[in-house]
Amino acid sequence: MPDMYDIRIAVAEDLNDSLDLLAVLRVDSAHHLDLLVDPAPGWPAGSVVATDRRGRVRGLLTAAVDPEADRVVLHGPFVDIPVNHPAGGRIWDSTADALYAAVEPLLAGVAEREVRGGAGHLLLAAFAARHGCAVGGAGEELTADAAAVRGLLLREAACQGAGAVWETAPLPGLGDGSGTRTAVAALHERCFPAVGESGAGLVASAGVDGRAVVVARGGGQVLGYAAGRAEQERYRVEHVAVEPSARGRGIGAALVAELVWKLAVEHGARPEARASIGTGSGVAPGRMFTRLGFRQQTSVVAHRTGHAA
Repeated sequence: MPDMYDIRIAVAEDLNDSLDLLAVLRVDSAHHLDLLVDPAPGWPAGSVVATDRRGRVRGLLTAAVDPEADRVVLHGPFVDIPVNHPAGGRIWDSTADALYAAVEPLLAGVAEREVRGGAGHLLLAAFAARHGCAVGGAGEELTADAAAVRGLLLREAACQGAGAVWETAPLPGLGDGSGTRTAVAALHERCFPAVGESGAGLVASAGVDGRAVVVARGGGQVLGYAAGRAEQERYRVEHVAVEPSARGRGIGAALVAELVWKLAVEHGARPEARASIGTGSGVAPGRMFTRLGFRQQTSVVAHRTGHAA
């Protein structure tokens, strides 16, 4: 079958078309786009697109590389299949493989790779298997609606002056002599040893592309942290970790509230928040997020190859 779409490196002018593509695909539950509905941060770096004869974007794949950890997370492939096309599955497969082949030169030999998607996304699972990935983890995608987000903002305000033996604050910048950045990076590595981001990469990304990291400290030590970013339509909670000895004291919930408050102050209002949690999370995530008003959206599977396979 001739290729239906042309493949090329993405350019900045593709952004609106790419957002339109993801919005269209989100309507069809088979694409499982509750997971990602915005291009990865840093667009269009590491991105390739598939375009139709009119030049419109009909496929997208972004590779988010963490060179310090020798890891890459693939956002996608996202492919638009013509409605009721008899060879829809084959079109998806061939376009996805072509996108992956096009992004390969951008990966610079990175050994550890991860493809994330909904547990029911059979085409994505087959794509991952074709490219040597095995199931390497599972998790959930949770959503907080506008009412729950308002509750988080009010919760943060209510925590001020509560007399806790710990406090939350933004991650200090470079040059801070407290050792907080080093401690956060080490905690991230212990709690999330197989995710597509290193501890060093996490702390270095604070303040970049809408990313925020907040920290809980008590007794002169880092007790936990939360990291996330502001997307176009929501706040995204990416990581929450609390030291085992400090769990059960409400620190994780306070960190999530502090993170959402900071994102709201810096980037304005959003109608919802999303959280991705995995089996390696550094808190008791399901119960904590449920208490904060989050509800399960979909099950997530990570397919990995290389060091984490």
